[in-house]
Amino acid sequence: MSETKNTTPFSQQLAYINKGTLDAELTEALAEVTKAVMETNKEGAVTLTVKLKPLNKRNENMIKLTPTVSTKIPELDRAETIMFSTADGDLLRDDPDQHSLDLKVIEPAPQTAPIKLAQ
Repeated sequence: MSETKNTTPFSQQLAYINKGTLDAELTEALAEVTKAVMETNKEGAVTLTVKLKPLNKRNENMIKLTPTVSTKIPELDRAETIMFSTADGDLLRDDPDQHSLDLKVIEPAPQTAPIKLAQ
């Protein structure tokens, strides 16, 4: 990589792009991804892309910068569900080949106070 003298550091350029709002956006994105990485224990990412293009052909020293910030926020694993499929593509919670029993809850008999015998 060639070294250019009198080049403004990237960190300073970042403060100039979009009047400083890009720096604030990246700070927020980094915090959001960091929290998700700590919560999920999975990898995340913040990506900054800066496209540069000449503003016009008449003035060769003017460049237009277009920043894009993208994040890859890790997510928690989702719970899995096991269901039973039928021949026509329906999904059922209960196995259609399993017979169900007609079970009923039996309420316990009310407790009576013990009888004390006189001595």
